Amino acid sequence: MEIDNIIVLVSSILALVLFSISLAAYMRERRRKLLLVTTAFFAYFLMGFMGSTESFFPSIGETLEIWGSILNFVVLLLFFFAMVTKEKV
Repeated sequence: MEIDNIIVLVSSILALVLFSISLAAYMRERRRKLLLVTTAFFAYFLMGFMGSTESFFPSIGETLEIWGSILNFVVLLLFFFAMVTKEKV
């Protein structure tokens, strides 16, 4: 396993931890922004997991790259909506 794959795997694990924390915060607060951030962290986790598994399944590498790019776009879109969403007080 190469060093960049290890970094991607560690980033993916960190995203999973952040997903768990933000999910707990969402369950307590029920704020829409937290739901968007929680979903973004989960999509980032999936993106990192797919990137790190590419070395184990090299035959499907191009398909993983396409899905990784789509998930990258989804993560940025979710963070954007989390920032611009106004919540009722």
